Amino acid sequence: MRIAVFHPGAMGSKLAAQLVAAGHEVHWVPEGRSEASAARAAEAGLIGTPFADAVGEAEVVLCSSAPQGAVDIAKQVGSAGFGGLYIEANPLSPMSLREAQSAVPEATFVDAGVVGPPPTGGPSPTHLMLSGAAADQAATLWAGTAVTAMVVGAEPGAASAAKSSYALYNKGKAALAVLAFQLAEKHGVTEALTAQQVRADAGSLKDPGLPEQLRSVAWRWGPEFDELAATLDAAGLEGDAARALRQVWTNLT
Repeated sequence: MRIAVFHPGAMGSKLAAQLVAAGHEVHWVPEGRSEASAARAAEAGLIGTPFADAVGEAEVVLCSSAPQGAVDIAKQVGSAGFGGLYIEANPLSPMSLREAQSAVPEATFVDAGVVGPPPTGGPSPTHLMLSGAAADQAATLWAGTAVTAMVVGAEPGAASAAKSSYALYNKGKAALAVLAFQLAEKHGVTEALTAQQVRADAGSLKDPGLPEQLRSVAWRWGPEFDELAATLDAAGLEGDAARALRQVWTNLT
């Protein structure tokens, strides 16, 4: 099957590489992308193709980018008249997801969310949550690969909710650990804090270098927390909790 992926980032390139491993022909659009993107695309075995050809001849479009770019990508693909299977694999709020879906009116829309690290066949699984009328069809694309596809609902929104729920816990915990290390550093008690890693609930406190390590993803995780806040608001829950934690990523950028 011919697939176009937007874009070969840290996660998108690995999802696309698994599609290549499954025997699909996967294209990407080099125009405007960085040298790092080109290197990831080459490693994944992707074919560089102009936008019009990549979308015009694709049967499937996979959108796995930073959340702040997802709706614009959907609009570009929709404007090209794409009528195949559109898999939206970004952590989006219900409002953003509806906007992305409405931007590709001729496509069959599948909501997706990745939980876990990029798929490499390592010990930690990569779950691809899928929802929508064609979720089962989308799941078959990764059959036999390091991606475990999980159909979680019949309507778009369920997969994003599953992803958002886990991201709120997992990345929220990371944000609190960053704050804890920053507070401990201010008072010169980092060693005392890391000594608590022996406790069953303190795994995030093992490495005082965590704030610096997460600096490289803060630009992407910040907008994800904007979407998480909107998702919580839409559910009648405390969106301000996510907005407060978003500031951790703002301060790291």
